[in-house]
Amino acid sequence: MIKFGTDGWRALIARQFTFDNLRLVVRAIGKYLDNNSKNNGVFIGYDNRFLSEEFAAEAGRVLGSMGQKIVISAEAIPTPTTAFMVRELSMSGALMITASHNPPQYNGIKFIPDYGGPADSAITGEIEKHLKSITKDNPGGSSNSLQAGSDNISYTSDFSKYREKVLSHFNLGLIKRSGLKVSADMMNGAAFHIFPSILKDSLDIDANVINIHRDPLFGGKLPDPSEKNLDSLRKAMKDNDSDIGLALDGDADRFGVIDKKGVFLNPNNVISLCLYYLLKTREYEPGDQVVRTVATTHLLDAICKKNKIILNEKPVGFKHIGKEMLKNNVIIGGEESGGLSIKGHIPEKDGLMAHIMLLEIQAYLKDRYGEFFLSDYLDQVYSEFGTFFNTRLDIEIPDDRKIEVIRYFSNQLGAKIDNEEIIELIDIDGSKIVFGNGSWILARASGTEPIIRCYIEALDEGFFNKLKDFVNKAIKDICS
Repeated sequence: MIKFGTDGWRALIARQFTFDNLRLVVRAIGKYLDNNSKNNGVFIGYDNRFLSEEFAAEAGRVLGSMGQKIVISAEAIPTPTTAFMVRELSMSGALMITASHNPPQYNGIKFIPDYGGPADSAITGEIEKHLKSITKDNPGGSSNSLQAGSDNISYTSDFSKYREKVLSHFNLGLIKRSGLKVSADMMNGAAFHIFPSILKDSLDIDANVINIHRDPLFGGKLPDPSEKNLDSLRKAMKDNDSDIGLALDGDADRFGVIDKKGVFLNPNNVISLCLYYLLKTREYEPGDQVVRTVATTHLLDAICKKNKIILNEKPVGFKHIGKEMLKNNVIIGGEESGGLSIKGHIPEKDGLMAHIMLLEIQAYLKDRYGEFFLSDYLDQVYSEFGTFFNTRLDIEIPDDRKIEVIRYFSNQLGAKIDNEEIIELIDIDGSKIVFGNGSWILARASGTEPIIRCYIEALDEGFFNKLKDFVNKAIKDICS
């Protein structure tokens, strides 16, 4: 029953995520590496969750006993830092022990191949085949720690090259001169050491940083930087009279941001702002492109169209964006769940990198306009391209109705809602219907929960509300 989702395997600690099951998964990864790599070793990082460092050490012993040279982080670090270290140390791959933004009772494992990005479906599929073979031969799993592998393990706490890399993309002088007041919420996650240090030591920002201590319960909140989880950041911003508030999820690959006006900018808006700013301040070459997932805002499409840039649409999951970043020159790759990377950076979503870019943008706005903040900048983008209203609805339905719901939306081509015709069907991931006025609905079935995720976007608020009503009624009727 162990399966890799869009970004690794996650499960409940002590119920499914046990040392025995971890050993099985790591052995399967070791088998994959034996067949597909030059045996250059494996880097292992981990987050702040319960037992993460012990799981990391055990994974190291398993791979060490299989002949791999192992380097383990001496402290909790972000997923993007782990991804960077694979390339920096020229290793065959990396493991990241994390359940990302899941509740605290979960843990998980990500496999990162030598290119420093999420493993694609072909790789995880091969790992799952090895896992099936191993469990068939040894259905009870391994009950003993493999101490023999310890001789191949070393530890590191030097992540200076990652800092240099992530900072190299930005105008540090502009940020340092700005005098920005910053509040940052580490959400008790894996960036609790490295990001505050970047703010203070690299950017000369005396930031008000909160939730910087290890807490496997994450202060009783979900370690997800969505708007509903950022009350502590809002208070810190008020206390510090901050120009910008930044938050990172449990493994720091996702971001959350609030501006001085108290406006939370969702990832769709942040990615669009970043693209708009990069095109204003950087030079790009013919053939450069932008990549987004099928669930991400079409505001990116509008910006690309005006600037004559290729827009590439991919299935949900940053692994699809990362794959394009390896093949093509991608100015920016983004997904609506809070994933972002840029040209020249690792093919993995990086919340720290996103936040440093937002600091540069806010410093630029302050330098050019004075009291002008991110939501003001978004209004400027909307004045040029129109206002894009978007949301995601997570609707609980029985598992046996998921296919029926997807099929229903797939059959809507040519239908009309409020006299607006559905003119296009995109089925690369779930069912996405596009209207003649540019509005769209995407229905995707969750692979792990009894949920249909429906993404909705429109350029008119009234029509946007009608689309939400249509989706809720349609799914309710199907399920009843």
